[in-house]
Amino acid sequence: MTDLGEAALAQITSRATDYRALLHLPGHRTARDRPRHVRDFSAVRHGNALTDVVTVVESFVVARLMRLNPGLGYEQIKTWHARVQMWQQYAVVLTAFPDWQAFMGFVETRNALAHNLGRLTDLQLGKRRYEVLAQIADAGVQLNGDLLLVTSEDVQRCVELSAGVVRFVDLNAPKV
Repeated sequence: MTDLGEAALAQITSRATDYRALLHLPGHRTARDRPRHVRDFSAVRHGNALTDVVTVVESFVVARLMRLNPGLGYEQIKTWHARVQMWQQYAVVLTAFPDWQAFMGFVETRNALAHNLGRLTDLQLGKRRYEVLAQIADAGVQLNGDLLLVTSEDVQRCVELSAGVVRFVDLNAPKV
């Protein structure tokens, strides 16, 4: 493992540990203390943890690519599709990771949480609708209409798959 890979795994582990500790803390005691859009404080904690973990993987995948090619601009690899294409130039086939579609389901879940308060975005429901829904189903995240219902089990699966993606990339990528 490279230093970037080890650091990413440590961040994932740290975030998972923090998440488990936070689950035992009380949320808002009364409905008056709670922001009006927050239905359940544990759901917020689940979503925050999942978002953090996926972001660690995204940051690692980009940083590892940029280490291989320092002249690479972020604009060239700002989407997962572009990253998959760029990694193929280094003989790393991200989609060969056994649970790639499930991991991408967590990426789509993170996008909905970050950009639309946990609801699927218009972009997700547009041309890529069936692909996005299939990936979310592969991840095992439940949907209620367009609202994602993230559970502690989803977070645990996300942590496991995310660590797997980091290991897969780091062990298959050229060493620098």
